[in-house]
Amino acid sequence: MSIAIPSIDYKDIFYNGPGLRLIIASNAPEFTILDVNDAYLQATKTRREDLVGSPLFSAFNIRTTEEVAKSKEQMEHLLYEAMRTGEPQPMTEYRFDIPGENSTGFEARYWTANNIPVKGPDGKVQFFIHSVTDITELQQLKIREQANSEALKRQREQLYSIFMQAPLAIGIFMGAHYMVDLINPPLSELYGKDMEEMLGKPLFQVLGAEHDPEFRAILDQVRTTGIPYQGDGLKVPFGTHGHMEARHLDFRYEPFRAEDGRIAGVLAIATEVTERVKAKAMIEEAEERARLAVEAVGLGTFDLDLQTDDMITSTNFANIFGLKQPVSRAEYIRIIHPDDRPRREQAHRDALKTGHLMYEARMIWPDGSIHWARTEGKVYYKDGSAKRILGTILDITEQKRLRTQQHKLITLVTNSVDMMFIVKLDGGISYLNQAGKTLLGVQDDLDASSIHISQLHTVEDLQRVNESVIPTVIQTGEWAGTMNIRQLHSDEIIPVFNSMIRIDDPNTGEVIGIGSVMRDMRSEVASKAALQKSESLLKNITTAAPTGLWQSDIHGAITYINETWIKWTGIPCEGQLGYGWLNSIVAEDQDQVRRKFTDAMLNRTLYEAEFRFNHVDGKIHWCVADGRPQYLPDGSCTGYIGACVDITEQKALQQQKDNFIGIASHELKTPVTSLKAYAQVLEKMLERKGDMHEAAMMGKMHAQLNRLANLIGDLLDVTKITTGRLQFNHQEFDFNALVLDLVEDLQRTTEKHRLIHELQPVARVYGDKERIGQVIVNLITNAIKYSPQANEVRIYASMENEEVHLCVQDFGIGIASEDLNKVFEQFYRVTGTVQHTFPGLGLGLYISAEIIRREGGRIWVTSEENKGSTFCFAIPLKAKQ
Repeated sequence: MSIAIPSIDYKDIFYNGPGLRLIIASNAPEFTILDVNDAYLQATKTRREDLVGSPLFSAFNIRTTEEVAKSKEQMEHLLYEAMRTGEPQPMTEYRFDIPGENSTGFEARYWTANNIPVKGPDGKVQFFIHSVTDITELQQLKIREQANSEALKRQREQLYSIFMQAPLAIGIFMGAHYMVDLINPPLSELYGKDMEEMLGKPLFQVLGAEHDPEFRAILDQVRTTGIPYQGDGLKVPFGTHGHMEARHLDFRYEPFRAEDGRIAGVLAIATEVTERVKAKAMIEEAEERARLAVEAVGLGTFDLDLQTDDMITSTNFANIFGLKQPVSRAEYIRIIHPDDRPRREQAHRDALKTGHLMYEARMIWPDGSIHWARTEGKVYYKDGSAKRILGTILDITEQKRLRTQQHKLITLVTNSVDMMFIVKLDGGISYLNQAGKTLLGVQDDLDASSIHISQLHTVEDLQRVNESVIPTVIQTGEWAGTMNIRQLHSDEIIPVFNSMIRIDDPNTGEVIGIGSVMRDMRSEVASKAALQKSESLLKNITTAAPTGLWQSDIHGAITYINETWIKWTGIPCEGQLGYGWLNSIVAEDQDQVRRKFTDAMLNRTLYEAEFRFNHVDGKIHWCVADGRPQYLPDGSCTGYIGACVDITEQKALQQQKDNFIGIASHELKTPVTSLKAYAQVLEKMLERKGDMHEAAMMGKMHAQLNRLANLIGDLLDVTKITTGRLQFNHQEFDFNALVLDLVEDLQRTTEKHRLIHELQPVARVYGDKERIGQVIVNLITNAIKYSPQANEVRIYASMENEEVHLCVQDFGIGIASEDLNKVFEQFYRVTGTVQHTFPGLGLGLYISAEIIRREGGRIWVTSEENKGSTFCFAIPLKAKQ
């Protein structure tokens, strides 16, 4: 079919017009292309000669896709519909791809079209004007907007999911009334309210008017100033289950900004740390009780490193040597009496064999006075080698004096002419010793049994005895004083010093009599008074002593036990004597206690044992017992004297501390790891959104989480150290290369400090490279941290006597001399206004010291306040196995 277009003057307009147009014949189904304008050719990258005269659906070089096929089908339908109705048929948003650059591939294009039918004189459609518009850019923009909208929706859903599942308590409070815009389950649980109950309502209306007004003041400050507020372990009241309850929180309030940058509300992030705060308080309280207990008994403590000969002592230790502050070990040795130093040295040599240190020695104080001290300790071994001695020292000057007095007392009692007798409650005398018979002029026991107490006193003294002395004995248990008695045959009045005690039935506790010891005061009033005072003092000391004191014979049978042990066990003295004291010990521990006691008795060595016993309070207590053999001047052994110390609190404290550190570290590690992941995800999400300020804040949060992770790592290392599970992987490595790598990495972390290294050639080291590197990093980062005003840190390495030495020198705040011997202790931090401005737990140097010691090395520090510090360590070329 041939159709001609009328020759009119429209072609210039048609060809050069901006619209994209085709003229299509109505010869279905070919729909031949009759003409095309220049704009269409340019837009579709086609040529007029390729299109004109060709069927519409075969004229174009198209890529067949499902979407293009649907567009073709729709186009054909619309042409038929236009022929049928004679009405224009628009076609919206269809895809028709055009050839790509250099005719390689295709470019996706989107179009809208209108098929306008043109009728002839007969009223039939002769051709169509196919007018199209390229909407590719609009379509692509729409697709991008839809994708962005979907991505934003997914991000919001993910963010909401993160908020809802986060272990932290999170809430967003909008406006001056702090409308609850978002709150996750942990925070709603913290407030004691349901989320539905709080959402969309003013925060303080939900919490109640009784809530802490300081809380609102903090939120007002953050919202009005834009300055975040950080609180650590603060005590905050919350309403839970109908009553107010104080809880401890770590929280941070951040200004919540709208898209235009204005502050629209407050973002709250909180973590409840009530249990952690309580546990910390309990530990501190227990530590203080332990410290007070040690100070109460006057014990000094020491820690002697047998590898480095360094010794860490308490202030009490120094005080026992007549000093105000701890000094070096050599200075302590110089204070020991020269005649006693050989005994001390022998005791140390014996301790390396037996594992126990025990000796007594005199000390010449700086003021020239002589004092006695007893040193006891336990040797700790590793790999069969003695590493350190932990022990105590006790000033026994007064004990020595009392022991001398006690010896005098026993001698006097044995050889005295004191009268001893027992008075029944009716006043009759039931027992009278020979010295008493002689003093009173009584011939035999029969005569003595007929004596009544009224016969012994004058009228005045008898009244005093009945009205004052005997009631005092009955009420308080004892009485001692001077009085007069009468010689029954000569009526001579004899002044005596009378010591009376109440005698109770051991089973019922009822008073059954009164015991009395009378000494003739006619020639030795002063001597008897001194003796009585000494006896009373000795009895009070042994009774009031916080430790259980005991004495045995040469066969190990107990001959004396003080009141403290009796009160602990609830077993009377008679039940303790001999070997009855073993009955109070837990059955599982009895064999090892008996074995150690027997071995010590047979070998005449120091006795020490740690065991559990049944306390009168119904609980199992821990005790450490020690004893020392006693000898007569002729060298014969008389038995043992020793003490028992209740260490239950120390045991519980140590276990509690180890459990707390281990559990807290492990429990914290997982949520911190999750928080780091959340922070990284949020930071990237904010960066993609273009919120660079918020992304930077999340970056800072991530850095703080890294710091927290490092602290947790330190706590885990401490737990491994205290439980003996710190692993070492030894290998041979280049020490200087390790130092250089670490210095290069650390230099990138500081812009102010220049890390200067002076490394002399050293041999290759066999040890744990990672652990030794951990020590080096700790020393360098400490040097940077504690020298904020300086601009350089120096690192030295050298080799001396088959040891590799490394020193890190800073020019910072320095350390006071009294703190130098404590910096390597666990959790110790140097006191001072400046020092407390630096963060940390006081674990880094302790861990470093433990690593170096386990590598067979030593670590030390020299420092001067306000001039800097130099931390050094030395390790052997080959680690000790």
